[in-house]
Amino acid sequence: MPSIDAIIADYTQEIELRPDNAGAYTRRGGAYRSKGNYDRALADFNKAIELKPDDGSIYHSRGGAYRNKGNYDRALADFNKAIELEPDDGSIYESRGSVYERKGDYDRAIADYTQAIELEPDDGSIYESRGSVYERKGDYDRAIADYTQAIESPAIPFFLMLNSPYYIRGKAWLHLGEWDKAKSDLTTARDMGRDIIALFHDDYEGVEDFERKSGVKLPKDIAEMLTPPQ
Repeated sequence: MPSIDAIIADYTQEIELRPDNAGAYTRRGGAYRSKGNYDRALADFNKAIELKPDDGSIYHSRGGAYRNKGNYDRALADFNKAIELEPDDGSIYESRGSVYERKGDYDRAIADYTQAIELEPDDGSIYESRGSVYERKGDYDRAIADYTQAIESPAIPFFLMLNSPYYIRGKAWLHLGEWDKAKSDLTTARDMGRDIIALFHDDYEGVEDFERKSGVKLPKDIAEMLTPPQ
């Protein structure tokens, strides 16, 4: 598989041959965004929009660069424009929802994720995203329902390679004191090769931190599952 730099070089050559090719600028901008070079990505997306101002997908791409750069207001403006141009593209609502989630506007995030699900009902990643917002709001029952939908998604084999829905559902079960269900999900995640201890410590400093923040006392066997070996 070619490196990102090689891909960028190919698109640069394509642009040199056809400087009016909006798609080439968009693709190169996407490569720069993947590399984390957001300023160059934005420059390419700006040029693509100049050449093709009615293409919602380019605004969507530029909005993603603004989001990754932390400029949420400009990201929202681009996602709004993309939705105006392509109102039936669920991925744009998902992207806008992710910005609202980062801004802490959870109700708007849920509304956007819900709209995205209506348009893309087989995309498990959107259910996981909405579930994470419900979990942030302390609505663990709805979070678990969404995580279950994510696990049962038709795209589950690829989805499971990239995500950890069993771990996050297991963690949600902990908040409800459903020990058997929590242990089953955490075990499944571990058996699938997920480092559940590292994932848990990404969320909490440790078991005591979880117990203090959640007000839930973990059984000894589950606490041991989530504690690094001595």
